Parts: sequence; C-alpha cells; structure tokens
Amino acid sequence: MHLERLELVGFKTFAQKTSIEFAEPKSSRAHGITAIVGPNGSGKSNLADAVRWVLGEQSLKTLRGKKSEDVIFSGTPLRSRSGFAEVSITVNNEDKKAPIDYAQLVITRRLYRDGESEYLINGAAARLADIHLLLAEANFGQKSYGVIAQGMIDHVLVASPHERKEFFDDAAGVKSLQIKRHQAELKLAAAEDNAAQASLLLAELTPRLKSLERQMRRLDER
Repeated sequence: MHLERLELVGFKTFAQKTSIEFAEPKSSRAHGITAIVGPNGSGKSNLADAVRWVLGEQSLKTLRGKKSEDVIFSGTPLRSRSGFAEVSITVNNEDKKAPIDYAQLVITRRLYRDGESEYLINGAAARLADIHLLLAEANFGQKSYGVIAQGMIDHVLVASPHERKEFFDDAAGVKSLQIKRHQAELKLAAAEDNAAQASLLLAELTPRLKSLERQMRRLDER
C-alpha cells in the first residue's frame, strides 16, 4: 500500500487543479523518497495540510486556520476566490491492506463556502466515520505516525501518557477495534434510551388500559 497521487483544487493556495504523482516503489522493501522542495511561502506545508485534511482532520489549529473556510482559496487581486475546496488522495491497494475490493483507494473531501461538505470513497458518498474505520483497518490515518508534521517529534516527546498511547494503538493495529467498540457503545446507549422511552410510554398507557378493560367488561355484560 503506497501513495500514488494527490489532487487539489481550490485548497488554500492551489487555486487551479493541481495533480502530484508519486513514483512507484521499485520493490516491496524499497519505497524510495519523494521530496517536495521550494522557497518559503511556496505552499509546501499546504500539501501536508491537504493530506491531513482529506484523511479527515477536524482540528483547525492543526490545519493552521481559524475557521473552516480558511482552507478554501481566498482569492488575489488578479484572481477571484474559489467557491469550494477539494482534495483527492489515491492510494495503491493491490496488497488489499484496505478492506475494499479495489486495486486503488481514492478518498475525496470537498467543502463549500456555505459550510456544506462531503466525503467520497472511490466516487461514492461516504461518512467521515466510514473513512476513519477504513483507514484504521489499513493502519493508516491522519492522527498517527503516518503523517508527521513540523514540530510533531517534540510533541511526541512531551506528550501525556494518554496521547502517546494513541501512537502505540496505531502501531499495534488495534485502532479499528477501538472504533468498532465505540460505535457499539453508541448503539447500546441509543438502545437504552429507546428502552427508557418505551418504559415511560408503558407507564403512561397502563392506567388507560385498565380503564378500557373496565369499559370492555361493561359492554360484554350489556
């Protein structure tokens, strides 16, 4: 499983559609290195932000913004602003590390200025929870060691035991199990709420039922 392509349009400084191809590894053991170089302000960090964003990053601080629309191209004196931001990441899945029946995994995230957003997996609409689970089952995600941003090493060194445990969970491959457990807990909590509401409804209807039974007996006697 390796990164093949990153496509951006309207994301931060990438006003027009930009596609970056990553070289195919020469072997299963030698993945090589792809470097993106450029002067300060050329948008190198925006590429790293794009990877985090398309993988489901929700923290605006991590994305170096203050509000969600900060990731949309804001325009220049010579170019109007974009109405939306879109990033797609293509991953080679020939080894089937991601549990889908496709040789390529394409994840797309799109955000409009009115706040509407959508996620897609291979062109089909998906939920953010679906993407998190899929990436966790493939042992890859935006919050793990898969994307190491500037200053992240220092953060790991001073991280709390709880924060450091997240890295160990990703490395051990138990993140997907934790997500499934959390989803199961949410379903159980919803079932308990429904059961409580049913009990309240029964308590409300029981006195009426007794009254209806008395009326039914009187009708039978008549």
